[in-house]
Amino acid sequence: MKHTTLILIVLQLLVSCSSKSDKNKPEAEGTITYNVCYETKEDVNPIVALLPTQVEYKFKNNNISILSEGYLGFFSTRFISKYKAPNSSILFKILNNKMNYQFSSDEIPFIYNHKLATNIKYLKTDRVIAGYKCKLARVYIEELPDPIDVYYTQDIYLKDPNRNTPFNKIDGVLLEFETTMNKIKAKFSAQNISLTPVSKEEFLIPSDYIKSDAKTIIKYVSNFN
Repeated sequence: MKHTTLILIVLQLLVSCSSKSDKNKPEAEGTITYNVCYETKEDVNPIVALLPTQVEYKFKNNNISILSEGYLGFFSTRFISKYKAPNSSILFKILNNKMNYQFSSDEIPFIYNHKLATNIKYLKTDRVIAGYKCKLARVYIEELPDPIDVYYTQDIYLKDPNRNTPFNKIDGVLLEFETTMNKIKAKFSAQNISLTPVSKEEFLIPSDYIKSDAKTIIKYVSNFN
């Protein structure tokens, strides 16, 4: 009887420790590198030749920094969001002009050509992308005629990873998805995931970026196109 009681106590402790471990998993830190391809061809819209073919998504302490740079550095954008901060920022560099567009942490910025998902269906299909098991979500957005299929993983422990995007209701890091930005449809596919330390400087806004409104930035982008 004593041995049985001891075994039960040990089992209970093991289950308890396992449960606590699952709840207190450390937040991830690292970099996801996406390849980007565009539905529009260069002969239809020459600007496509200057758009980024890779995007880096960095995360640390649930903070996010997403950098995309165009051909020869003519322009770049960096999305910076600190977890639980009231605002996020997109830093635009167009030639020598450096602008900081700041907006609410629950807002979808103007660069997206569609709004928040109106319905999401979670399907049973699984895939492995960049070494991570992914689930499939079919995303419906009111103004789009067709749904968007999104693959996401829950094996990277990052809180609210899709903030400020039409996919922010999906509880997982997106590893393959499509979206339309500045009227150009793009597909993002994760090629490499490195869970290595990320510098805190990646989440800082440089002092030479001037606060700008959407109207000013749209004007610069239009002129560049």
